[in-house]
Amino acid sequence: DNEGASDNDINQFNAWIEFNPGALTLALEFDFYDIYGDDLWDLMFLANYQFVDWFGATFRYSHEDLDQTVGEMEADRFTLALLFTLTQNLFLNVEYSHTEIDGLIFDDRDEFYIEGLYTF
Repeated sequence: DNEGASDNDINQFNAWIEFNPGALTLALEFDFYDIYGDDLWDLMFLANYQFVDWFGATFRYSHEDLDQTVGEMEADRFTLALLFTLTQNLFLNVEYSHTEIDGLIFDDRDEFYIEGLYTF
């Protein structure tokens, strides 16, 4: 009898709700994962405001909670992104994130990104 045989599946549930009154976008997302018997859930809140045609800003907060066989971990991430439209097809994203991690062996993280996006 292999008790772990039922833990060979990956299941995910995702729910998203968005409210978009004009230049403001508010969103809330919830995920629940069952990955090989380990549970992970996360919640994300997003607020984006498009100030003018060429500039917008986004604030995101997310919380992750992981329960696994080797231990538990919780993380809170705060992100601020500045979004620039350079041309009709070229965009620039400047983003800073701070993640506070509790559990396992991870430390808090600070990340800074500059990202160019080209669409065609």
